[in-house]
Amino acid sequence: MEFRELPAEKAFREAGPVFHLYTKPLENRVLYENDQERTLALNYLAIASMRSGARLLAYSLMSNHFHFVFAGQEAQLDAFFGDFKQLLGAYYKSHGRGGWLTGMEAGKTAILNAGQFRTTLAYVIRNAFVVNVNVNVFADPWSSGYLYFNPFLRKDGVSAASLSVRERRKFTCSRPLPGVNEDIHVLEGMAQPWSFVDYKLVMRFYDHARQYVYSVLKNVEAQTEVAISCGERPQFTDEDLLPLVYKLCREQWQAESPRALDKKGKQQLAILLKNKYFASNGQIARVTRMTVPEVNELFPMAAKAQIR
Repeated sequence: MEFRELPAEKAFREAGPVFHLYTKPLENRVLYENDQERTLALNYLAIASMRSGARLLAYSLMSNHFHFVFAGQEAQLDAFFGDFKQLLGAYYKSHGRGGWLTGMEAGKTAILNAGQFRTTLAYVIRNAFVVNVNVNVFADPWSSGYLYFNPFLRKDGVSAASLSVRERRKFTCSRPLPGVNEDIHVLEGMAQPWSFVDYKLVMRFYDHARQYVYSVLKNVEAQTEVAISCGERPQFTDEDLLPLVYKLCREQWQAESPRALDKKGKQQLAILLKNKYFASNGQIARVTRMTVPEVNELFPMAAKAQIR
């Protein structure tokens, strides 16, 4: 789908420096024991992002890592992450999990243009969607995907400034109480993302809602590059890979589909899907029309790992 790049690039220039901030997944542990703790992380995100002075454009609170997109100076982003990590670390320490965030550092990638911004945004808000079949990328409460082009977005809650001391203590689960920006709105103890995410700026990077939806659900190749830049293994659904498979067949083998490839061609396609797009053995079998034993013979180590 075509984009009118001049308005998007104008919005990008006016936003100032834009960065993708991320952490590597923690090994052998998760960040939250329940949704109450994930809500607390969202509250800390609201507090720290507003105190930093940078504009939060997108986020995803994954079970063992974080993704954020900010418009702001690098010093502001460093201040944000230090503040966010300190707030969350203090909570863990008070609940017998001191050192839980030891070694967690934030990587930072500069976003250079509107097209790269759209790709990065798609990668960030798709994170939970690609690993959990029950996640709706446009209705996930723990990422910002539902904020953009949402005619049913409710702007409710009360200003954090109106919270009583008891309510603020519950909101932050912290003593002493951290300063809370009055622009943050709170509903049933949860910071409301519409009040601290600049979702209206994000919408300027698209001509309309359909472009936003297509941008999130398409462009697998570019999102692979974002994943690799974060030190992550990209994960895609079969529905993501199928259009790519047909495109590769046409471009590299002048074939209309995997069915038209000979055995050698299918093997080459399988190797490309494994090495560049990190497809599983089962995915490769499904999208190339190879049998599972054929794929397992090509990638025996991956087959053994799946058995374990």
